Amino acid sequence: MFKPTSDRLDYSQILAPPAGYETVFAVGTTYSLDLDALIGACIALGLSESTDSALKDNQLYLLEALRKTSDKLIVFCEAGQIKDPGISNKLHILLEKMVAEIVMQKTESFHPKLWVIKYENAMKDTLYRCVVLSRNLTFDRSWDVSVCIEGMPVSESNSNKTKPLSDFLIALTKLVNCNDIDKTKMKSLLSLSSELLNAEFQLESKIFTDFSFCPVGISGYSKVQSGLFKSYNQMLIISPFLSNNIVSEFNTLALSSPHPNTLITRKTELAKLKPEAVSKFNLFVMKDIIIDGEESLSEGDNDDKQSQDIHAKLYLKTKNSDSELYMGSLNATHSAVNGNIEFMLKLVGKRRNLNIEAFKQDIFGTDGRNNPFEQVELKDQGEANPEVAENLDIIIKAICRLKSSAKVLEAGDQYSVELTFTGYHQNDNVFISPLMKPGIEQNLAAAIRFDNLDLLQLSEFYIIRVIGTETSMRRVIKINTENMPDNRESMIANSIISNKSDFIQYINFILGDNYLISMLENANQARSFKFDHQAPVPALYEKMLKTAAHSPGKLDELQKILELITDDSKIPDGFKELYDLFIKVVKNDAGKTKVN
Repeated sequence: MFKPTSDRLDYSQILAPPAGYETVFAVGTTYSLDLDALIGACIALGLSESTDSALKDNQLYLLEALRKTSDKLIVFCEAGQIKDPGISNKLHILLEKMVAEIVMQKTESFHPKLWVIKYENAMKDTLYRCVVLSRNLTFDRSWDVSVCIEGMPVSESNSNKTKPLSDFLIALTKLVNCNDIDKTKMKSLLSLSSELLNAEFQLESKIFTDFSFCPVGISGYSKVQSGLFKSYNQMLIISPFLSNNIVSEFNTLALSSPHPNTLITRKTELAKLKPEAVSKFNLFVMKDIIIDGEESLSEGDNDDKQSQDIHAKLYLKTKNSDSELYMGSLNATHSAVNGNIEFMLKLVGKRRNLNIEAFKQDIFGTDGRNNPFEQVELKDQGEANPEVAENLDIIIKAICRLKSSAKVLEAGDQYSVELTFTGYHQNDNVFISPLMKPGIEQNLAAAIRFDNLDLLQLSEFYIIRVIGTETSMRRVIKINTENMPDNRESMIANSIISNKSDFIQYINFILGDNYLISMLENANQARSFKFDHQAPVPALYEKMLKTAAHSPGKLDELQKILELITDDSKIPDGFKELYDLFIKVVKNDAGKTKVN
């Protein structure tokens, strides 16, 4: 279950709907966010395909993934922790209404990593999935953990078990401004939170006998309710970040035991600890050879090797014959325990099935030479110095706390945007630029204006760049904008579906039973036909006939595409008339007429 060489989960698989189901609504939470990783999540949720499949390399297919999920997905993240993508993509514009930033006060952070997803099949059977992770929605290669639990609606209330999860979703709606989420998504989010009170989640593993959802930092839920800070006989902690006082508290909770306790952390965190705070723990860190490259634990060649370290947050504790396993976002730090918003899942089992020695054998292995971790001795190294990067983070966090607004002004074929940051004091080392046109960067000020913007250079995303004495930092922030033109999505679709060939490929793709197979069919047809000089290939008509007979709901998707494409020259001659004929046949006699 925890062997790093084999027991690995694919992010795509834990988000993608089960066979026969489609995503109805999904809510995700993360501390930091990579916009391209969010696009990958849309591929999984909307197309049931892997985030690293060949689909990600074609904007036609990415457009469909975002179109299918745009009204079904909301992701909450810490304000000021959206990664600068480096190269902006017009598809990033379509992510605006999926992202809601949460501004925390003082030094607190919004830190949970959670997905709650509702799926339905053709029979309207509902399935709920809750995924609790230690991983942010980024492409980081560090070692994380996740647990997935699924449930179904039940006739009687199950609120004693699911109320913490429901309360957490309700708390999300109170942490953002009412304008940060459109009314339809707010309604869906509140509806999901209510439905969960009548949902029953099942444990599929015989190792565990019970579970609890454990939010921390929202009203009514703290470290006390979690049960994590209770006495134990033996404990294993994995936490990449530490505070001496929290580790010391765990140290004092230890009861007598013949087995040592274990703390696995990052080497950089050791300087924060005093020897007396870990007197009952053996300390382990990841070996440098593992941090510097993946090849030691990977098979085959990998040209995309990155540094890695521990990022998992896990607490396994035993007392008498019982064991408790906590997994989620909570670090063993003062801010995580006493201020941040966090989320964990607690799994309960018997010590004979869930014990620390077996867990250590999974992650350490039986051969010390291949153990990715090494034991270290702690010496009193004095107080740790904060990193320069943390000071830059503070500046960005302060900017996010300001009241900001934006307004689009139209001037012919071009646009201007006026930004205001109420209460901001000039800092010559802080700059801002539109995500879609970073070359017109300006010093951040209380009032800023960007001129000569094209329609597809308008976005609610902006890049903040902060220059420090030794380093610099770039982050993306989102600013609610007035007078944003309504036709940006249509313009994006028109720019990606640029001719009849693209249109036919797009329609062929969305009508297919399998998106990856449809993509391969498109590739083969592109080598055989000149779509932009000929009528649609017969295979497309055949797919429309099959769709009308077996999946008439997909024809509604075609209508949405036809509404997006404003340039009729990109639509094959006669296609609209053919589509209208199919719609009439499908709707005839309440859709009972068969198409032959």
